[in-house]
Amino acid sequence: MDKAHILGLYRTKLNHIKLTYACLIMWSYPDIPRVFKELHREIIKNDDKGISGLFPDIEQFVDDDIALRIATEELYASAHRAAIKELFPLTKYYCHSTNQLSLLKSQSWFQFWRILRNCWSHEMKFNFNPDEKSRLPVEWSGVVIDISMNGKPLTHGDCSYEKIRELIEAAQEFVKYELA
Repeated sequence: MDKAHILGLYRTKLNHIKLTYACLIMWSYPDIPRVFKELHREIIKNDDKGISGLFPDIEQFVDDDIALRIATEELYASAHRAAIKELFPLTKYYCHSTNQLSLLKSQSWFQFWRILRNCWSHEMKFNFNPDEKSRLPVEWSGVVIDISMNGKPLTHGDCSYEKIRELIEAAQEFVKYELA
């Protein structure tokens, strides 16, 4: 993996978040279920991609306001979780393989990101290991993770989507401008 590759992964993850935001906006518009069904029926008529049988109940799903709202919100959340969970080990691997791990570990957001990633990678709640406990509290951009959060899930009251994107963008800038 080279620097261009890892920067491409950052761009892809941030674009994934943007796309899920666009979906969240689109599906909140009241007329979208009708438009979707029209497009879906048209695609099924001319199905040359083999997708017509994938979800036979899709039209009932888009008519279910509650299920649709929950699914779109989870899609948005999962894009953020995937970026945090996947980019951290890839960035760490790149830094390790290029002998720049100490530079990564010196970043103000490194421990915060590591603990956040571990939270979402292990049961979606904080279960601080002894090393993490010894580093608490950690703070980045006004968000604090402390021992009182042990055993609890991370909520967006604790750390908003905006802060998560800021973290990803800060790491991206670090990779772009500070790493070889």
